[in-house]
Amino acid sequence: MISAADKGGATGCRAPDAPSFLDSTWYLLARTGSLAYQHWVALIADFDVSPSQYKVLMTIGETGPLCQQRLAELIGVDPRNTVPIVESLVERGLIEREVDPADRRRRVLDLTRTGRGIARDLASIGAEIERDILRPLSQADQARLRQMMLEILDTPADAIRRLEV
Repeated sequence: MISAADKGGATGCRAPDAPSFLDSTWYLLARTGSLAYQHWVALIADFDVSPSQYKVLMTIGETGPLCQQRLAELIGVDPRNTVPIVESLVERGLIEREVDPADRRRRVLDLTRTGRGIARDLASIGAEIERDILRPLSQADQARLRQMMLEILDTPADAIRRLEV
């Protein structure tokens, strides 16, 4: 469970002499994202799984067997960068590679029995983190927040003004 101390003592009220950026949406989004990420990384570390390995395990767990190229597309990683991630999971016995019967040049990735068990546990942890972080919000507010974040993330990158530094 996430305590007020974990939230940085945020109460929704700032001291009269506190800088105004502390209440800005961008800053609050960054702090909330950082809070979620820190808790997620700490919990998946118990499984000796990196964030990249998590994405692979969860994707294959949800989609079923797929080729490495499709996996790379789904998790948003350059296909060349998936090779070491896949290798590490194969070495640990969490995923396996088989020849694709439809195209013998390709390999199909799937979870092993152990990999399915870990993916199930990781999914449960993800749900727990989400419940803890969103606990202060009603179900309706949680759904609306999710929708608003999706709208922001679905905005084409070129539509968001980039700052030149």
